[in-house]
Amino acid sequence: MVRLRCRRGNAGGRETVGELTACATKPERSPMIAQPPSIQLKRVRTKLSRARKCLSWVASVLAAIASAAAAADVDIDVHRAEGVVVIGARAELKADPVTAWRVLTDYARYPEFVPGMRASRVVERRGTHAIVEQSGDAPLWFMRAPVEITYQIDEFPPSRIESSAKADALRAFDSRYQIFPAPEGVRLEYEGRLAPRSAWLDRIEQYALRHAIVAEFQALADRIEREAEAGR
Repeated sequence: MVRLRCRRGNAGGRETVGELTACATKPERSPMIAQPPSIQLKRVRTKLSRARKCLSWVASVLAAIASAAAAADVDIDVHRAEGVVVIGARAELKADPVTAWRVLTDYARYPEFVPGMRASRVVERRGTHAIVEQSGDAPLWFMRAPVEITYQIDEFPPSRIESSAKADALRAFDSRYQIFPAPEGVRLEYEGRLAPRSAWLDRIEQYALRHAIVAEFQALADRIEREAEAGR
């Protein structure tokens, strides 16, 4: 059993103002001297405000726990090979191939569910070839590092997407998504190969790119499962 406490700070430190079971303030002893109604009403409003804040905090925590519990299981592997950073990811999803393909190729909607992505714009499309510009912010310790990438994408329906991309700190960035049949639905696989311009130059941007790629794969896997569930 998990107990969640909501706290506030004061001049003497921190004190508990509510906790779950029912996130409410502890009753106080009745005052010996009667207070004017206006003061009593003010105190009641203050307590109700604290209780609402506490319940709101608990709701956000429970929502985060539920989201984490519902997230797709993803295996990630990152290693270096001959000066190239190789990122591999895979996840078995309870989804059909049609839904997986639709989510993967709906590039304009990526900002709706990919953490930190501000924009994803299809600037050109010719049949199964598309040029997509993406921008966002990747967490980096206590800062956020900007990420801007332009993808040249080739689609091979209904199961493979290949792309090459440009970014300031990279000589090359090639990636591939593939969809395979799996016992309970589909297996989504990703491989990205990042070739930095220098072993020492722009380490921050290289880290931010790797973080953004992993976050995008997790978000895509989760989105595919949610849309497949909604369509059942």
